[in-house]
Amino acid sequence: MHVVTRRSFMRLAGGGAVLAGLLSTGAAHAEPQSDDAIWIANHLETRLLGADGQPIAGLPLWTRMRIVRGLPTGFIQVWVPRFGLVGRVVADAIGPVPMPSPAELAAEKLDGPEVWAGSIGLPGRTVGGANLRWWPVVGNNMVRTLGHNAPIRVLDSVLGDDGDEWYRVQGLDPKTYDPATLGYVHNSVVRLPRLHYTPTSADRTDLPGRHFEADLSEPAMITAFEDGGAVWSTLTLKGTVAHRTPAGAHQVLWRVPNETMTSERVYPPIPRDAPGGYYLTGVLWTQYFTSDGASIHYNYWSSNWGYAGSHGCLGVGYNEAKFAWDWAEVGTPVYVFT
Repeated sequence: MHVVTRRSFMRLAGGGAVLAGLLSTGAAHAEPQSDDAIWIANHLETRLLGADGQPIAGLPLWTRMRIVRGLPTGFIQVWVPRFGLVGRVVADAIGPVPMPSPAELAAEKLDGPEVWAGSIGLPGRTVGGANLRWWPVVGNNMVRTLGHNAPIRVLDSVLGDDGDEWYRVQGLDPKTYDPATLGYVHNSVVRLPRLHYTPTSADRTDLPGRHFEADLSEPAMITAFEDGGAVWSTLTLKGTVAHRTPAGAHQVLWRVPNETMTSERVYPPIPRDAPGGYYLTGVLWTQYFTSDGASIHYNYWSSNWGYAGSHGCLGVGYNEAKFAWDWAEVGTPVYVFT
């Protein structure tokens, strides 16, 4: 197997003039999976960037890439077989290398930390923020930071260089929930759904349809399940000690796309200007699951996601409330547990 070293990399650098000439014109190169594509590798640890300039993955030394095209901004668009990602790299961090064999590319994909607990495959959220790294250890290996309640999909559990459990994750676009980044985060800053009503099973055909599960253990989380599989989750506000979110099996009873919520309509009524009273306009995408007013809805007046702060409702962010509204309907089960 050919191993790329700094010495062999420098020997190949003579081809860099041709590479530079192509990049200076911004000319389109071969498609990344074609036989005549140009192969490069990075001689510096660097980051793969998205079209918005934000990092989406870290590139360890000598990561092989195929050029898609040169860009007029000093960057190159590349396909990275190691991760199956397309992104941009800075031109002065790379140089030409020989075309790798299929065996070499396969070995590169397997070059990772030891798997701890195998595949997880669950949508989760970060708690208090997280540092996304390109290797599971604290060091000079940052890809980007993720804020509190950032959406992720945990792919598997791995053994970090520090002996701790880390998760290999995809960071998800907060609007579309499409994969946007790839890396590792420490298990301590991740909240995953607990499978309380949905047992882990290879055969989920006995669990057709859609339902929500709201886990009130802090940080509280609501998860959407489809045909037995978790497809989405988010941290949620929950009821206070005085106004607890009702546990048990419920279902969406009625839905209101935009409404005014007031404590004067609860039972017993509370004047809006009295202690515990409220009057809130423009509350979007409310889905009531109890007759006395508990619901899933957009909550714009608090962002203490995961903790107590409502009169019994499950308050979520704007994108999250829109997803839940589009995904559910009247009759969708809502299971609440602690």
